[in-house]
Amino acid sequence: MKKKNDVKKRKQPPSYPALIRGGILISALIMTASLSFYMGPSVLEKADRLYRSMSDRTSGPAPDSFISGAAGPIQEAGAGGPEQEPQQDQGQPGADSPSVPYLEVSQELGRLDDLTLDKEPEQVGASYAVMLNTAMGPMLYYNQADQRWGDYLYGGQDPMKKYGCGPTAVAMIINSFSTTSATPVSAADWAAANGCYAPQGGSYHNLIQDSLSAHGIQVESVKQRTAGNAASLLDSGHILIALMGKGALTDNGHFILITEYLDNGNVHIADPNSYENSTKEWELGQLMAELKQSHDNGAPLWAVGPEKVGEAAEGAADNG
Repeated sequence: MKKKNDVKKRKQPPSYPALIRGGILISALIMTASLSFYMGPSVLEKADRLYRSMSDRTSGPAPDSFISGAAGPIQEAGAGGPEQEPQQDQGQPGADSPSVPYLEVSQELGRLDDLTLDKEPEQVGASYAVMLNTAMGPMLYYNQADQRWGDYLYGGQDPMKKYGCGPTAVAMIINSFSTTSATPVSAADWAAANGCYAPQGGSYHNLIQDSLSAHGIQVESVKQRTAGNAASLLDSGHILIALMGKGALTDNGHFILITEYLDNGNVHIADPNSYENSTKEWELGQLMAELKQSHDNGAPLWAVGPEKVGEAAEGAADNG
C-alpha cells in the first residue's frame, strides 16, 4: 500500500545543529539495519516467531509449551539412533540453538512400499519440532499432518494433511534458507494466491520454481536424472526436490526433499507426510527410478542451491 507523502511546511528552516543531529541519527539507523541484516535471525528464532503467530490460526498447544516439550514426543515418534551433530548453518547464523533438537536418525534402510501417502498419519494430533542436517545446512522439519495445520484448508477447500505436501516441502526450504519466515500455511496461502493450487489435486508443478524463485532461492530443473548426477548435486551443496510417482509414494504424486548424500551411498530425505521416513536411509537409485513420469514445469526433479545446474523447463497437479 502506498503511503501519502504528508510533509508539513515549517515557518523556519531547521538549525544547523538539528541537521547535524539528524544526519547522525540517519547514519546510526543505516548501520543498525546493516548489522541486523548481516546477523540475521536464526532458523530457530524464526520458527519461534512463527509458532507464536500461528497460535491464533490453528489448534494445538501454545508455542512456548510446544517448544519446551518438543523433545519428548518427538523421541517417541521417530526411530532410535545417534543424535546428529549440528552443522553450521550456511544461510542463517546461529541455527544451532539448543531450543529445537536435531533429528535422531537410524541406519534402517527405507523401503518404497513404506512411502505411501494413502496411509493414515503416524500420530494423529502430533506436533513436530526438529532440525534436519542437509547439504545446504540445518533445516527445520515440517509435517503436513501436524496438528497446528493438518486440518487447515488449502485453497479454502482441501485439508493440508491430505493435499499439502507441496506447500509443506517448499515451506521447509523457504523458512530455513531465505530471509522470509514460512510455515506450510503461509506457503499454501501463497500457492493459492499465485495459481499453484489445484482443487482436489494438491499443487501444480509450477509451485516449486515459482514459490522458491519468488523468495530469492535458486532452483533449477534437473534433466539428467541419474543416481550419479543426483549424488554429485547433493555433494556440491544442493537439496533435491523429487516428485515421486505412482507405485512409490502415492497413486498420484508426492513431493519429498532429498536432503543429503551419505558416505555409504544412501541418502536422507525429508518426507512431508512421514516423520518416520525422514529418519531412515534410502537408496538413491531406487528413488530416481520411482520419479513420476511428468515433465512439465521442471518436474519431476529440481535442485535447490547456490549454483545453477541446468535449464528450467505447464499444467499437471499432484496432491500430497
